[in-house]
Amino acid sequence: MPSPSTPQRPARRAELPAHIGRVAALLFADRGYGAVTMEQVASQAGVSKRTLYKYFAAKEALLEQVLEGTLAQELAQRDFSAEAQAGFRTALTALLHESARWCEQHAEVLLPYIRYKFAHFDPVAARTQDDRGLLPLWTLLVRQAQQRGELRAGHDPEQLASSLHYLYLGAMMRWLTAPTLSLKNEFDAVVGLFIDGAAAEGV
Repeated sequence: MPSPSTPQRPARRAELPAHIGRVAALLFADRGYGAVTMEQVASQAGVSKRTLYKYFAAKEALLEQVLEGTLAQELAQRDFSAEAQAGFRTALTALLHESARWCEQHAEVLLPYIRYKFAHFDPVAARTQDDRGLLPLWTLLVRQAQQRGELRAGHDPEQLASSLHYLYLGAMMRWLTAPTLSLKNEFDAVVGLFIDGAAAEGV
């Protein structure tokens, strides 16, 4: 039986995915991601396992919704206008340093999340669904930098943002597999690679 803190199941079917995500977030926070099963999520959410798997094919899909929902909420509360006015490098560095702090707080679930994201990348869905993570923010920062003349305007800002996003994910994966590394330093390297490139000076 659901606990008193469990959100009540909504009457509208369209609201079920969000409801299941909220229940999963509570369970992950209470018991830890590794200890939670899909059966427990279904039971607490008041849905059948068939209904749960209709919306979320794996526990990692639930983790994706929970993490990206949390990140979206935090980003919505953050005003990046001051950093953006200071320039692209400053804004990108500030955002990545804040992301490093966030990642360190969620380190135990980031590896299954990233593995799932890479294994289930769907370019069609990526173009048609609202991205609640960092990609829209990368795109905004790149477009503003192009308008200010800090980045070349001949490149599609969404293409540049996607490249930046995969540099970001690559740095995170390197840190997760070698935890003695500093994630802030890894992200600083991303800034240098994206803005300055990897070519030797004068080449």
